[in-house]
Amino acid sequence: MSSLGKGLTAASLGAVLQARGFSVVHQKLDPYINVDPGTMSPFQHGEVYVTEDGAETDLDLGHYERFTEVPTSKNSNFTTGQIYQSVIAKERRGDYLGATVQVVPHITNEIKDCIRLNEGKADFALIEIGGTLGDLESASFFEAIRQFGFEYGFEKCLYMHLTYAPYLKAVGEVKTKPTQNSVRDLLSVGITPNVVVVRSDEPLPDNEREKIAMFANLPATHVVSCPDSDSIYRVPATLHGHGLDVAVLDHFKLMAPGPNMQEWTRLADLYTHPPKQVRISVVGKYVQLGDSYKSLNESLIHGGFGHGVGVDIDFVDAEALENADDEELAERFADSHGILVPGGFGARGTEGKIKAIQYARENNLPYFGICLGMQLAVVEFARHVADLEGAGSTEFTQELGAPAHPVIGLMTEWETEAGVEQRTSETDLGGTMRLGAYPCVFAKESKAAELYDSLEIQERHRHRYEFNLVYKGQLEDAGLAFAGTSPDQTLMEVVEIKNHPWFIAVQYHPEFKSSPRHPHPLFSGFVGAALAHQQQFNKKSSAKAA
Repeated sequence: MSSLGKGLTAASLGAVLQARGFSVVHQKLDPYINVDPGTMSPFQHGEVYVTEDGAETDLDLGHYERFTEVPTSKNSNFTTGQIYQSVIAKERRGDYLGATVQVVPHITNEIKDCIRLNEGKADFALIEIGGTLGDLESASFFEAIRQFGFEYGFEKCLYMHLTYAPYLKAVGEVKTKPTQNSVRDLLSVGITPNVVVVRSDEPLPDNEREKIAMFANLPATHVVSCPDSDSIYRVPATLHGHGLDVAVLDHFKLMAPGPNMQEWTRLADLYTHPPKQVRISVVGKYVQLGDSYKSLNESLIHGGFGHGVGVDIDFVDAEALENADDEELAERFADSHGILVPGGFGARGTEGKIKAIQYARENNLPYFGICLGMQLAVVEFARHVADLEGAGSTEFTQELGAPAHPVIGLMTEWETEAGVEQRTSETDLGGTMRLGAYPCVFAKESKAAELYDSLEIQERHRHRYEFNLVYKGQLEDAGLAFAGTSPDQTLMEVVEIKNHPWFIAVQYHPEFKSSPRHPHPLFSGFVGAALAHQQQFNKKSSAKAA
């Protein structure tokens, strides 16, 4: 079934194989017909993960990068939409001239060609197929990988099947029948699993593991238990402890030194038993679904790892703040040690976000803005400090009317490796943003330069609107520092407020370049500022009590 943890299992296996000395590369094949998830609602699909080369991809690629620190690319995620789009384009060009274009062989060949893009890149290519066995849209992918194993050689190809074994409290038993049926369904499409990974509430008893092995025609060591974990960062060590990497190496007849999983165990222990915690309020519009901000959430946790503390993430619905007065805002953020406003699209909740930003600025509470969180920080500063009444973004003109001072406007032209990209308000939404890694140059005395310990970096972008340079002088005179820009200084990337303990907002998405073993400097700096705020607050409270 879906949401069982295929992405985390693939990422964790990659981490364990790396720990054994192998190189790995990941790929995700998604059966949905969308060309990419860029226009899908975060409520349906979770966050859109952006690669260095500007692909809008499935959030599982974030798991891959965070666990292995191997960059993904446009060749790391393919959907049914992309596969059919490519085949239809070839048919229109006449590449199949004379042939009737069919699912087999044309669609399946296209899928196999996508898999072969990984050839020669690493010791292991881990290919995840999204969706669920039996879904209509998955059929062509299963047929493609059946053919792939036959053509490539089954000794060089391993099929791993992730299943679920429910625990029935009424009888106190783990039930293997769903797994037996699932394996039978897989066999019916011509695929024999070489390893079965069984998700369950508790570790799978040996007798149940042996029962599954018998039905799957496998040795018991190739049926691997994957019980629920108290932290995703414990999963690599858990899977190693249950023998997944041993089963994989056994299939390929490979030998390798045992992995050292101490660092993963240390991080998981720190996550589950932190010596202290800071509370970060994330003010967003998709807060009802945690996966909408998956990379952001993990990056905050990584920031805590950098200081040996836990991070309690407090999700705040931005719409709920739109009519809040000062007293209600103070009550809502009374226990917060920092406020973060993430990216997003559309007018809904923006006024609530602006109120949260104003509260952080006026009350010296550490503030971190990302993408839309940077644009709204500029809007808030323009309205309440630079006296530009009615300042806003042209993104919201249709819903809120044209702003009196459009401090944020539509980006109509920008440079890419392929040349100049252009767009208008009539352009298709899909794939028409400034996407992927772009350079940013910092001012020498900026907080950002200090945190990165560098004057030039590259970060990943995903947005359509930019700061309007017409207002740069007015906002600088009012005290807003443009601490980071594009190399030609035409695009404003980072803003800071100098007389504030920690107020940084960035146009890019730093959450896409953070990992548990190497926290991103901005998230580490933000959590450090929140920790300092907490300590200062505790001192004041102690002094009052005394």
